Amino acid sequence: MKPRREFKLITQKFNIPHKFSSYSWEIRESVVLREFQEFGTFVYGEVAPTPGFPRQPSLSETIKEARDWESFKKLPEESCLLPALSCMASEVWQQNENHCGNEILSAALVNESVVENKNRIIKRKIGLLPADQEIKITKDWIQQLDSNCLVRLDANGSLTMDELKLWTKEFSQEKKIQFLEQPLNDKLRKEMFTFAMYSSIPLAIDETIVAMGNPYLAREQNWNGFYVIKPTLLADWKNTIKFATENPIKTVFSTVFESPFGYEALIRASRFSNLEPGLSRKCFSQISTELDGHHQRVLRIPSATQSQLSELWAKFD
Repeated sequence: MKPRREFKLITQKFNIPHKFSSYSWEIRESVVLREFQEFGTFVYGEVAPTPGFPRQPSLSETIKEARDWESFKKLPEESCLLPALSCMASEVWQQNENHCGNEILSAALVNESVVENKNRIIKRKIGLLPADQEIKITKDWIQQLDSNCLVRLDANGSLTMDELKLWTKEFSQEKKIQFLEQPLNDKLRKEMFTFAMYSSIPLAIDETIVAMGNPYLAREQNWNGFYVIKPTLLADWKNTIKFATENPIKTVFSTVFESPFGYEALIRASRFSNLEPGLSRKCFSQISTELDGHHQRVLRIPSATQSQLSELWAKFD
């Protein structure tokens, strides 16, 4: 008889390391929980500690609590497993196994040397070079894009206030900019929220939502920009999905490069927003422990069946 509860430490190496302003990320490690349900299916949940984000548990702490959960032991009230447990209890695993007609097109994540016109939405990391130099490179890059493309610039909190003012000034007339994501470190949250009220280009928050723990708290503090939400890093998937359904034109679901199990949950959750999610998975392409359905230009909902997920689970032994 298959165990009712089990977990696995899943490690996947990126094809190319992710480079940020202060570090390089080469390997994704996460803990995935799996539980057998009375109606004969499995549900999955993932804890994926992510560099550069606040409130992240250690891998050792996560594994310890996963062992307790597997043994049906009581967990702390503020357990680091809450993101995984809330995912398992959410509606994403209640969807019909058959294709339900929903399809989504993810935003593309590109590096500084690539011009990608196949996707309508393109995300580009900034804050990696001196501002003047990077602004010129970014302007030249944008000019090469098709007229119907929209660009998301992501600073990962690396800009200073003076640099933010410069970026918004230089791109104030650029209609291809959808938003500038997390321009300032969350330590400058008050200044960022105030600046967003009169910014010449739309802003978005990402790391700040994780720091606050709940997108509703940002809305209560009068954030008027976009919300880039990573459910895998938040404690309550149902709460996150509810927020997305209430704010579908302001919510962007985004990946933290989860395992295929967490990624499947994210794909299913993305249908609750009207905006293209950030689900780029090219960093794991051509890896044997990947699912073909997760590497299509148009993602189906669901993208993986119970049998496909179970077969993949066995590969990680």
